[in-house]
Amino acid sequence: MRGSPEVLAITQQLCGSARWRRRELGVNLAAQLRRRQRASESGNVEYAPDETRRLLLVGLHDERDEVIEAAATGLGHRANPAALGALLRLAAHRNPAIRFGVAFALAAYPQPEAIAALLNLAQDADDEVRDWATFGLGTQQEADTPEIRQRLWENLRDRNPGVRGEAVAGLASRGDPRALDYLLEHLGPDCCNLDLEAAEKLANPRLLPALHTLASQSGWEAGDWRHVLLGAAIHACTPGQPVAEHA
Repeated sequence: MRGSPEVLAITQQLCGSARWRRRELGVNLAAQLRRRQRASESGNVEYAPDETRRLLLVGLHDERDEVIEAAATGLGHRANPAALGALLRLAAHRNPAIRFGVAFALAAYPQPEAIAALLNLAQDADDEVRDWATFGLGTQQEADTPEIRQRLWENLRDRNPGVRGEAVAGLASRGDPRALDYLLEHLGPDCCNLDLEAAEKLANPRLLPALHTLASQSGWEAGDWRHVLLGAAIHACTPGQPVAEHA
């Protein structure tokens, strides 16, 4: 939030340092350098978008994995079409941290080749890479193709609960009936937040018995975020209820 010519100059100096830790710090600054709007305006805006995108693109070709990872992740915050080719090449990198950074970034790229890479990363051997790629496909990408739905459906059987949660959320956002079947089987005290979010997205009355049972048996207190999500899901699945927004 301190974007200024002086901070940009420091960022550029860090990115050009001979010490990789400083380059990594510079890339992280470049990824999220912003400034507040004037008092009469709301929100905040990117600072020096062209200059910082160039720094991130250079970071993708650094000799240190840590800098490459930071640059890839940064290109998810500050997408740059010119970086897509390099990101796609890094999608098969030996280092799972870099593949995670690529998965994070590609969620912001709607191009078919980016989606194809995410489909592959959603099958990655690393849990975190697979988790984030599934999130990118299911929630962040607006595309709805048979290939995306198939990958999300297959990831419903993943060994990692986070991946399963992202998969059901993605299917629910597309109104896929397989999400309903999954939730009817898995809604219970051990369900995750994403299961409840998926139930809200589906807004199907068939989920009400399981949701009401969960409300009576879970023991979740009002301050528990799961309690908020459960209430929102019940509201959405109850016929005739207006769409509710929760913070």
